[in-house]
Amino acid sequence: MKTIPLAVLGLGLAACVPTAPPAYLAAPADPDVGLRSPGYASVTAGVRAYDVVEPLDWRELNRRVAPGAAPERDDSNDAARRGR
Repeated sequence: MKTIPLAVLGLGLAACVPTAPPAYLAAPADPDVGLRSPGYASVTAGVRAYDVVEPLDWRELNRRVAPGAAPERDDSNDAARRGR
């Protein structure tokens, strides 16, 4: 018995919904809009080869990539240990 009033309510609400979609959703594509023609791009474009290298001192590598770091700073004890 409780399903009949719910079905009637659902059908009543469904009758209020417009059948046609809004114009901004159903608008056709604008033919005046310019498009870029598709061009060929190689799959390997921009790929760099990374060769195997010997391991380097990680402290020196960290200094090189640190923001605002001078390339040759001798303010640490590491330079003294290496005899610089």
